[in-house]
Amino acid sequence: MYHEETNTPAMARTSNLNEELGQVKYIFSDKTGTLTRNIMEFKKCAIGNTIYNVDESLAIKHIQSGHKNAELLKEMLTLLSVCHTVVPEKPKDDEHGMIYHAASPDERALVYGARKFGYTFLSRTPDTVDIDALGHKETFEILNVIEFTSTRKRMSVIVKDSQNQIKLFCKGADTVIYERLENSTSEYGDVLLQQLEVFATEGLRTLCCAVANLNV
Repeated sequence: MYHEETNTPAMARTSNLNEELGQVKYIFSDKTGTLTRNIMEFKKCAIGNTIYNVDESLAIKHIQSGHKNAELLKEMLTLLSVCHTVVPEKPKDDEHGMIYHAASPDERALVYGARKFGYTFLSRTPDTVDIDALGHKETFEILNVIEFTSTRKRMSVIVKDSQNQIKLFCKGADTVIYERLENSTSEYGDVLLQQLEVFATEGLRTLCCAVANLNV
């Protein structure tokens, strides 16, 4: 396969599905890709009553000024930078650029979105992920990856940071994340439902992020 207009040949971005190809019996398609070209772009995110747009610097200002949302912003942007299976590629002719390859366009869009907020995914090994968090390099040890499935409707990773804190990062469909919120976070849950409704009326595709501390 080859796209002549952009001089782009077909590229295999993941081999995860190869072992399952033999189980395929039917293939269904619709016109979604025809209308949207299967392109996704990170537009905005919500924490509490505050909505952060990627084309503004409000999130970075809130982190640097110690705003009440600062810690939640750090957690969310770290999650988006770490909780994925994206593969980075550094072009030889661009010292500062980074290209991300992903099995799905939403994974790639989230990583690019985090980068616009100042959290850049740098590299990965089988056991670690390196990110640049507003100019500070951070390394996370990957203890386990629970990939997205149509049954779970979410993806999770268990990581250990430089302070030996073990955390579960999770992102997925709003329904499965919302029903797993602790009772102590009900105040955020009510606001979350309101923000999800606002985003839905704007025609945006939504997902939710969650963090759990696993240290005993």
